[in-house]
Amino acid sequence: MSTSHEVRGRVARRAFEALGPTPSHSVVLMVQCASAHHLATVHRTAAGQVFHSVLHSKSHGSRDFVDTGHHASRTGADWFDLLDVDDPAIDDGLPAGCECGPHTLSRRQLLDQIRAGVKRVIVE
Repeated sequence: MSTSHEVRGRVARRAFEALGPTPSHSVVLMVQCASAHHLATVHRTAAGQVFHSVLHSKSHGSRDFVDTGHHASRTGADWFDLLDVDDPAIDDGLPAGCECGPHTLSRRQLLDQIRAGVKRVIVE
């Protein structure tokens, strides 16, 4: 597999979309912040484990009166990547969007969590 994120992202997006409109059956790991906002999900697909997050353009806090319900924001860009790529040239950091602000998750740590059988991770 190419080390280019553009190529990996395209493959991962196609694999995710092939899961259908409600891919909850394929969830391997869910990642949340300490405020219980959704950061990312890892799905089991035909192409391998796919990392998915929605990168928000900005966080919102108590003074931002956003016109969507809690956990309902879909504004932002979908970020897809193949999680289990065995190439040391690929950056360990994965961008993740949250209503609190941006996060960077560790590809290696996510894989360790999955191997340990963890289903939900809460990051500080």
